[in-house]
Amino acid sequence: MERQLYSMHNTIRFVTENQIPEEEWQEIERFFSYVDREWSRFAEASEVNRLNRLRIGETLSISLPLARLLKRSIRYFEQTEHYFSPFLLEQQQANGYRDSFPFHYATESERVGPPEITPFILEGLEVTRVGGGAIDLGGIGKGAAAMMVAQRLRKERRRGLIEAGGDVVVWSDETPWKIGITHPHTDEEIAEINLRQGAIATSNRIYRSWHVGERMNHHLLDGKTGRPIETPLIQVTASAPELYEAEVMTKLAFQMTEQERQEKLFRWFPNGRLLLLDASGEIISEKKGGCALWTG
Repeated sequence: MERQLYSMHNTIRFVTENQIPEEEWQEIERFFSYVDREWSRFAEASEVNRLNRLRIGETLSISLPLARLLKRSIRYFEQTEHYFSPFLLEQQQANGYRDSFPFHYATESERVGPPEITPFILEGLEVTRVGGGAIDLGGIGKGAAAMMVAQRLRKERRRGLIEAGGDVVVWSDETPWKIGITHPHTDEEIAEINLRQGAIATSNRIYRSWHVGERMNHHLLDGKTGRPIETPLIQVTASAPELYEAEVMTKLAFQMTEQERQEKLFRWFPNGRLLLLDASGEIISEKKGGCALWTG
């Protein structure tokens, strides 16, 4: 059975072996309504923006789902040596990403460096600002919302899939799910991944890009500089046991060389795999220990 809703600027698909009862579906809708209301940097009164308005030393009580997500975000920020950073809102805005998509042209403003330490300390549901930087949950927020609902649904369902704009989480006792990966320019399927348990995240630098004069900027930022990543890769697909991990892996893969991915990315996420699409159209499969040309 399949149901859909619209949240986080994406159509969210839920495919389960049996129908989701109406009462449970309404709870899922309320959760995604909460996510849209409280996790968005474009909603002035959201929890995220209340966090960003804190001054150093000030504390704010936040909801349990956001606390869980913030805790993971801080952990990945520190674990990955700041290659992954959820604290680049000011840098996104300086690069021209101030409004919700779609837009095609923007102007840059004065650049500020990315934070060198986590801006927030979390104790239970209490968040205290300890440094500069503003949070932008972006893809990891979308992945977290899908994971939280998947954890609920899989308690009573042996097989299911949730898809949220390039992010997919699946579970199955038997038959694997077949997940198609499409080209960002043509939307044609270029690969198929069979997955029984786990998650897949796909990011590219095409969909969320804009003109600044004659130059193109995109939303994938270098965690060390806060500038759009310069890379021959145009799309990265990551698979991992959890969608949070897959989301983080895509951001790291764009920033790293093959050697760095082997030395760092696969040390941090040893069960992960990557599909890398470059501008020539070549697709490379990478995992811990090596890489190969993708042949399906």
